[in-house]
Amino acid sequence: MREQSPPSPLHISGDTLALDRALRARLQAEASSLQDRYPDTPIRLSVKIAEEFDQRHGHRVRCELVATTDARQQVVVREAQKDPLAAIAGAFASAKRQLRRLSLRGPRLAIAATPQLQPSGA
Repeated sequence: MREQSPPSPLHISGDTLALDRALRARLQAEASSLQDRYPDTPIRLSVKIAEEFDQRHGHRVRCELVATTDARQQVVVREAQKDPLAAIAGAFASAKRQLRRLSLRGPRLAIAATPQLQPSGA
């Protein structure tokens, strides 16, 4: 029997926007930044990016992000913007906030220590 490989940390789906190389590179950069923030906790990410149209807002790009930890904690974030890069940035910013709140509620998700800023003396 073959040994199963661990699941990929990032799954990208959606319409033709998901095939764009620049958007995929941005998604991978944001995903690695998010994973660097929680080095002790593997986070599986699923991102769906698609164009949509509604009467009120017109054409927009919707980015839906689902982050799942090994402890089966899940964060779902949806962001819609005119610009695809803004939608991606907004979704990942919201996901970071939600994961931080999740880490404050329980000891299961550990945030990496951030270096303390030193005051600049004159």
